[in-house]
Amino acid sequence: MHLLISLAVVAGLVAQTGKDSLLSQLDGKWTGTGTVLNQPANIEMEWTWELGGQFLKLSFTSAIGAPPKVNTFQGHAYYRAVAEGRYRGMWFDNTGMFRPLDARRDGRALVSEWGTPDTEQGETTYRLMPDGTMEVIDRVKGKDGTWRTFGQSGLMKR
Repeated sequence: MHLLISLAVVAGLVAQTGKDSLLSQLDGKWTGTGTVLNQPANIEMEWTWELGGQFLKLSFTSAIGAPPKVNTFQGHAYYRAVAEGRYRGMWFDNTGMFRPLDARRDGRALVSEWGTPDTEQGETTYRLMPDGTMEVIDRVKGKDGTWRTFGQSGLMKR
């Protein structure tokens, strides 16, 4: 019974502050390289606590392709802890899309499902590695229900 009460108190504190250990580890500026849509990409991410610490904001920029044909993709997401290991949020990007986010903790990773069946569905995994780097994997769900990876990158915290 005491364990149940303790878990309820911890869950309540997480919901009140919006902070938890996994989100706090993401906090900061990350840069690196990878591939997006089979093209080289330079990636920048900055995770910051916003709105009184209620949300962790992700500012994301990807420069995709090789000069002189470089396309820039930018997005912002806001994540909030809603229970132990569960998060909700919204994504907004420079293509005009906005998507709901439903995320969960998987060990040292934030696994974020995005989109809706009416638009496009995908999943981004932000995995903290033992060496202090972050691996990011982006997948999209096809109309036939199969998943394919369209982006993969390795980032270092600055």
